[in-house]
Amino acid sequence: MKTGDWIGNSISIVLFALLALASWALTQYLERARPAPKSALASGPNAVIERPRIVRSDWQGRPQYRLEAERISMDESADQSVLSRPTMISLAADKPRTTLRAAQAVTTEKQNRVDLSGDVVITRDAFAEQPPVRIETSRATMFIKEERAVTDAPVRVQRGLSTLEGVGMKFDQKTQSIDILSQSRMVLPKEKKQ
Repeated sequence: MKTGDWIGNSISIVLFALLALASWALTQYLERARPAPKSALASGPNAVIERPRIVRSDWQGRPQYRLEAERISMDESADQSVLSRPTMISLAADKPRTTLRAAQAVTTEKQNRVDLSGDVVITRDAFAEQPPVRIETSRATMFIKEERAVTDAPVRVQRGLSTLEGVGMKFDQKTQSIDILSQSRMVLPKEKKQ
């Protein structure tokens, strides 16, 4: 074997070895760079916001409602946010002001569904010939886009001087209607005799 052949063969072997090593290193790097399956990821919120104040507008930029809370914990992977002591106030100029409060709320369905729990209170200001309204229940579900709230729990509605109690309710902000679903009982104030 000539000296030149020996050097050429050695260089070829070293190049193939380097190519194999580089291929192995690239494979190892790609394996480690691959994201872990969702089940292996740590669960919990992606973000926690203290004392947020959020204003949601319509497509023309007009404010529709303001949301305030003590805390919001957002979990993007679960499409869920948990709100502590939320207050939502309607800001639409063409509707009476409506305020919604609860001890806790959980938003899902891209923040369209809001499940409220713990001392849920909905108040609506007086407008035109209609008196103010106060609705109290233990839990309710609000659908933001549809502007309606529903519950299957016992409910108490104070409308002006009269009180309506029952089980289950539908409240439609668009039509300003309140429907008690079952076991309704109305208490009217006694007329004063003169």
